[in-house]
Amino acid sequence: MMVTRRCRVICAVCISFLLLETSAWAVQKDTFDWTFVQLDYARKEKSKNLNRFTQRLHAFAKQAATDNRITAFFEMNRQYFNAAEKGEKIPGSLSSDVTELREQFDHYYLSSYYIFYDILFINNEGTAFYTIRKEMDTHVNVITEKRYIGKLGEVISQKPDHEVFIDFHNYPPSSEPAAFFVEPVFNNDVRVGWIALQCSINKFNTIFASTDELGKTGETFLVNQKGLLLTESYFKGYSTILKLHLDNRNIQAKFKNEIGHRIVTDYRGATALSSFEVFEFLGAKWLVIAKIDKNEIVTDHYRRYKKYYKDRILAFIHQNPSAMRIAPQKKQYGKTVRVDIDEYLKADNGEVLETWGVSTCTALVATIPERFSYLAHISPKDKIYHGDETSLLEQLTKKIKGFDVYPCERQDVLFIVIAPHLESIPNIIDQLIEEGFFLSQIKIAYHPSAASASILSDYKNNSVTITWKLPTDENEIMVTGIDSTYNIHEIVEKVMFDK
Repeated sequence: MMVTRRCRVICAVCISFLLLETSAWAVQKDTFDWTFVQLDYARKEKSKNLNRFTQRLHAFAKQAATDNRITAFFEMNRQYFNAAEKGEKIPGSLSSDVTELREQFDHYYLSSYYIFYDILFINNEGTAFYTIRKEMDTHVNVITEKRYIGKLGEVISQKPDHEVFIDFHNYPPSSEPAAFFVEPVFNNDVRVGWIALQCSINKFNTIFASTDELGKTGETFLVNQKGLLLTESYFKGYSTILKLHLDNRNIQAKFKNEIGHRIVTDYRGATALSSFEVFEFLGAKWLVIAKIDKNEIVTDHYRRYKKYYKDRILAFIHQNPSAMRIAPQKKQYGKTVRVDIDEYLKADNGEVLETWGVSTCTALVATIPERFSYLAHISPKDKIYHGDETSLLEQLTKKIKGFDVYPCERQDVLFIVIAPHLESIPNIIDQLIEEGFFLSQIKIAYHPSAASASILSDYKNNSVTITWKLPTDENEIMVTGIDSTYNIHEIVEKVMFDK
């Protein structure tokens, strides 16, 4: 009976382990496929909302072209402008009536056509004789001033008798991007001019603003055929609309394929999975793109299956210790600041941080090259060793996130873990990803045969010099740098696809 029960327990453990292996591998294999499904969903949702909004916008433009109140207002202002241009005397009562009618029309515009940023009333000669916003295009001849006005002047100069849509472009009178519906106005079947209904990019940007379902690095955006963003990037501290130019080869390939998936290097230099489709509207073609960084996908995958990866990561590092080179002549530094055990310090004024005697301890460098670096010397009594006396990593990351970087800059921070052992590695990885960092930001320097390590961190030159002392001879040392470290993201991805 005892044997049978023991066998059942052993079988259950084996089956559980087998299921873990099988399910982990199945998810590994399908991780990117599932990500593309999520991106497709986000992209389709944005396309649907964009289609709904553009159709609504177009319907209002068509309505305005035949709106009796607009055409009557157009004719009144055209005749009033013509009389003023000819120097004809205008009775005071007529001026008062025109002023009152314009005020009434402004209210009508706000209640019926506020979807448009402005409405320009343009006569056959090309003069914008009236505008709602009274900006710098008021009373300007858009044809003769088309070098200043741009595309609107080019279209009006062609005297169109049909609707024309002008895609988003920089419009100098408004000092911001604009698109236009140009609608001809007729009086007894004779064209007397046009109304130009100006569209603001902000309403389009609002459609693409929310990307909560795509994590920290996910975003959706709109791109024109020139490869310029038509929406704002969350990851830039300045306006990107019609300013940020994406890689032309990538964009043109997407326009050619019309719909699909691509793994690309994005405008931030990150490798990203993207879902795209071409959206057409009245002759304009835009790309609707949903994307997310591969770094985040692999990190989330690791978080869900870290029990599966823990031993594999440690085995890989142990079997592939940091490549060694003979110690060069010691470089002369300026101001050097020593970091003691159970301590971390920051350098941001040209200092070089230094610590030594890392044996049973762990050293950690956190840096954005050319901006700052931290160096921590963590003892076995710290939280990362399951101790309770210190929690240096938690303090350090809290300070970085609170004082040193904006949220969009957190991916720029590089963490380098240095130790002649592997005891602290899993806890450091787990704590960093719980703090919102990615596996791609974590590098490991490890030498199993070393007695101890000394570290020099020079953030200005993006240099971390690790000197390993070997136990065979006190004078025998080996040196490694950042180029000899292992990236945790790359190890996990290798395990994912090398099954």
